[in-house]
Amino acid sequence: MVSEATVNSARRTTAALVLMGCIAAGCDRSGPAEPASPEPATPAPAPAPPSPALDRAAILSAIDAAASDAAAGIAPAGPDALAGRTFTLKMAFGCFGPEPGLPGAPSTTDGAPGWVASADGRSIRLTLSLADWTGGDVSGPPPDGFEALSGVWINQPWMRSEACPARTIRTPGAPAVPLPARVAGLVMVRPAGASRLGRSGDRDFTYVVRAEGEQPVATPAQGYRLVLEGRLTGWADGRVIRCRVIAPDRPPACVVGATVDRIAFEDGATGSVLSEWRPG
Repeated sequence: MVSEATVNSARRTTAALVLMGCIAAGCDRSGPAEPASPEPATPAPAPAPPSPALDRAAILSAIDAAASDAAAGIAPAGPDALAGRTFTLKMAFGCFGPEPGLPGAPSTTDGAPGWVASADGRSIRLTLSLADWTGGDVSGPPPDGFEALSGVWINQPWMRSEACPARTIRTPGAPAVPLPARVAGLVMVRPAGASRLGRSGDRDFTYVVRAEGEQPVATPAQGYRLVLEGRLTGWADGRVIRCRVIAPDRPPACVVGATVDRIAFEDGATGSVLSEWRPG
């Protein structure tokens, strides 16, 4: 008969052998594992805010950069970051009156806004007639694939402000300085079947400011503003801005491709909208 001491000794020996085997096999002696906590869900990244619309200063800065590259012979590379950007381009005009007799003054029929008062002084007519650039523009011959190309000259491209330029007084006896050639414009790009807003030859954009009561119409203290809104469009080899070097000692001539969704006249002093046109 096996004694109780022998049985207990065998039990201890068996337990020790089991423990040693478990240690050798890497057993976990901490007891049943707790269920793993779920990983916290990673929140979806917030959508990037839309890029702000480019204003006059931003557009002219982009033109300056493109003109500098063209003058240095640097060819643009990679996708054009300007393509698809929205813009609001404002141009002050009529700041010092209609000036019909100023030598070299731009005509109101070739892509520059202007105004003229009626003979009786009771009204002022604002007019914009787009330039027809279907046959080419200052930056070169027209690209293929577009039904029509018309444009607007960007006045005072050396000035970033949307307001009128400062009035200057010519020094008596000073020689006359020739007006600089136009070197910056915005070309309205319309593939076949696109909106007819701004299509050259279709219409003029005209608004009449009329006098109130018996007084003559007031001459604008801060002129008027032409407003063009839309989206920049790659139009020449996919580039938004195309420049041509005319001569090494002259600034390159550049135009900006755009799809225009709105054209408006504003009062230069108050910014109030006088008239606007949209597709349709």
